[in-house]
Amino acid sequence: MPAEPNRRPGTSLGTGVDERSTDRIRLTVPAAAAAVRIARAGAAGLATRAGFSYQEVEQLQLAVGEAAGVLAGREAARGRLELVFDVGPDALRVDLHLLPGAGRPGEDGDAPPGLPDLAAAVFDSALDAWRVADDGRRLVLVKHHADADEDDD
Repeated sequence: MPAEPNRRPGTSLGTGVDERSTDRIRLTVPAAAAAVRIARAGAAGLATRAGFSYQEVEQLQLAVGEAAGVLAGREAARGRLELVFDVGPDALRVDLHLLPGAGRPGEDGDAPPGLPDLAAAVFDSALDAWRVADDGRRLVLVKHHADADEDDD
C-alpha cells in the first residue's frame, strides 16, 4: 500500500491507528543505574516503531539514558523509576520520575542537587524540549520527527 501524500511511511504504530490520538506505554524499573539500559531500549524500540529516523532514535536513546541515569543515580537507589512514553503522530514524549518512596543516593533532606551540566547539554542537543519538575524528581523529554525533506547523517 503506497504512503499517503505528505505523510512519512511508518509513522503509526499499526494499521487503523487514529493518528490524532497518542499511545501511552508505562514502564517501571528499579531506580538503579543497571536499569538505565532497559529505559534506553524501550525508548529506541518505540521511536523506531513510530517511524523516527536512525539519527532521531539515537538522539532520543541518548537523552533517555542520561535522564534515567540522573534520576536513578550512579549508585543503587531505593525505589522505582517510572517512564511514561506518549507516542503521537509527530512526536514522542517521555516522562521519567522517581515514584514516591524512592530516594536519591546520598539524599539527606537537603534540596535536591541541580541537573548536571552534561545532562543539560545532552538534552539541549538531542531533544526539542525538556523540563525538570517535582523538585528534580521528574524529567519530561520531547522529541519531534524531523521534517520529511531533511537527510539523515
